Amino acid sequence: MITLAGFPPAQRIDVGGYWLSLYRAGAGAPAAVFDTGLGGTALAWARTLPLVAEFTTACAFDRAGYGASDPAPAALPRTTAQIVSELRTLLHRAGLTPPYVLVGHSFGAINALWYALHHREEVAGLVLVDPSHPEMFQRVPGIPSSRTMTQGMRAVAMLSRWGVLKPFAPLLARGVYARIKEFPPELRAALIATSAQPHNYAAALREAEASAESFRSAVSGPGSLGDLPVTVLSADSWVTGKQTPMKQAMPALRAEQAALSARGEHHIVAGSDHSDLPIVRADAVAEAVRAICLGQR
Repeated sequence: MITLAGFPPAQRIDVGGYWLSLYRAGAGAPAAVFDTGLGGTALAWARTLPLVAEFTTACAFDRAGYGASDPAPAALPRTTAQIVSELRTLLHRAGLTPPYVLVGHSFGAINALWYALHHREEVAGLVLVDPSHPEMFQRVPGIPSSRTMTQGMRAVAMLSRWGVLKPFAPLLARGVYARIKEFPPELRAALIATSAQPHNYAAALREAEASAESFRSAVSGPGSLGDLPVTVLSADSWVTGKQTPMKQAMPALRAEQAALSARGEHHIVAGSDHSDLPIVRADAVAEAVRAICLGQR
């Protein structure tokens, strides 16, 4: 288990014969619940959780197979529907009462969106952080397909089976976090160490294999979330910052996600990239959560 000073210790909870890890700080309601992108762990929220814990309960969790969580049984599909089912059990058994403010980054936003679509009464608001869009594979030119993501995760999993993953960990971490050299040293070291853990890639591979179904299940139309407060935060660059067709197409799709609610907002967050927005602009994420928690949205 990787620990980080100032980050809450893991609380392991049985969700049905396997245990997930929850990291909780602060007090108050509604609780804010943080979910990460594909391949990420709760450490991605290391700088956001303390800021949110200043005004409400802040919780991040490791999905099954990631970080300090057990892998899900092989018979259970790693679809968004299953992930949300596990999350609801986790929160209930942790004594956290809905409604929640759900904060999802990248693929985590698909999970948050699905949760809100199917369990609206349990959600106080959404903060979607540079989110994936359920139809992006069909509508965005140049974006890596779910098949490509699966192949990439399979290649990394193969490295781990050969026992040569650890030497590649700094490179893998830099490939995910564009500005990792600028992170605080302890956080940088923790994220590199996480990149050397084979079980994270095994979990990501299972989710990638089920991603087509997960994305299809989250497709929804304008107004489908009624007047639920929804804030969509978009990074202002994509790794290199160059104006690629993919980068040009995503803001329009993110505006669509804001339009799922009559109270939706879409904001461009300066000085951020897709993967590192939760870290380098933790202040922007925390402020979006605060506005919903305090009823300012």
